[in-house]
Amino acid sequence: MGTTSGCKAFLCAIAVALQWTTSGVALAQSFPDRPLKIVVGFAPGGPVDALARIAADVLSESLGKTVVVENRAGAGGIIAAAAVAKAVPDGYTLLVNATSDVINPLINKQAEYNIETSFAPIGLVASAPNVLVVHPSVPVASMPELIAYAREHPGALNYGSAGIGTVSHLAGALVGATAHVQFVHVPYKGTAAAQVDLLSGRLQFMFDSMVSALANARVGKVRALAVTSGRRWPGAPDLPTVAECGFPGFDMVVWFGLLAPAGTPAPIIARLSGVLSKGLQDGEIRKRIVAIGAEPGNMTPSEFGRYLRAENMRWKRIVADGHVHLEE
Repeated sequence: MGTTSGCKAFLCAIAVALQWTTSGVALAQSFPDRPLKIVVGFAPGGPVDALARIAADVLSESLGKTVVVENRAGAGGIIAAAAVAKAVPDGYTLLVNATSDVINPLINKQAEYNIETSFAPIGLVASAPNVLVVHPSVPVASMPELIAYAREHPGALNYGSAGIGTVSHLAGALVGATAHVQFVHVPYKGTAAAQVDLLSGRLQFMFDSMVSALANARVGKVRALAVTSGRRWPGAPDLPTVAECGFPGFDMVVWFGLLAPAGTPAPIIARLSGVLSKGLQDGEIRKRIVAIGAEPGNMTPSEFGRYLRAENMRWKRIVADGHVHLEE
C-alpha cells in the first residue's frame, strides 16, 4: 500500500512538473504581448540610466515591443530593486541593477530583497571602473599626494557619491579606512547631481564615471588621478590604478546587469537572455557602451548568477572588516 501511494505521489509530481513546463513554454512562445518596463534605481543622466536605455533598445528591437525605462531614484538603488523584487514574475518588469544592489542589503536592514534569492539573473550588460577625480582647487597631482593632503587637513575633504552603498561611496570609504584618513561623504541620488557640486567646488573629489571624469579632465575642470579597476583600463591607459597608488589588491569595477523577479519562468529568462546576448554583440551597440567608458558583458543566466554569488561573498567580507557603515 505504501508503495502504491508512493507511486501515485511520484506520478502526480511528474504531471505537475510537465504541466508547469508546458505552460512555461507556451508563455514564452507568446511573450511578449505588451510593452516591457526596465526599472532603474538612479536619476537620468548617469551610467546606470544610460545602460538601461541601451538594454531597452536591444530588447525592443528584437522583441518588437516598446520597452519603457522607469527611473525610481533613491536610497542608493534600494527603492527600485525592492519594487522589482515584488513585481509579478512574468518577464514584463525588469531591473537594470548595479553593484550597489549587492551591497545595500549588507549594510541597510531596510533593503527588502536578497540579491541571490529575490531575482532571476538574465545577463551582464556591461562593466566599468570609476575614476578618482579632484577639483582643481585641491593642490594635488596624484593619489598619494591626495592622501598626504588629507592627513594634513583632517575632515577638510568632501567627496560625493551616487548614494550610500554605491561603488562611488564605498571606494572612498575603503580608501579612507585603509589609509587611516578622514573624508566627509556626501551622498546624492545619482552621479549627475554629485558632478555638478564637484565642478562648482562644493565637493573636493569623487569617484566618477569614466566618461564624465575624462571629459571634465580634458578641459581642466577636474584632475584625474586613478582608476578603480584592478588593471589599467583600455579607455585611459595612462591613468594608474588605485592599487598602483599604494592600495594593493584594490579592485572595484562597477557592473550593470539585467534581472527579473524570482520565479519568472525559465523559458522567458532564456529568451530575454538570448536577445540581450545577441544585441550586445552588435557593432553599434558595442560602440555605444564603449562610448560611456564601459565594456559590454557576455554571460548566460547561470554564469551571471554565479557572478552575483561571488560578488555577494566578496562584499560580505569587506563589510565584515568594518570598512563600510550605513552612517558614512
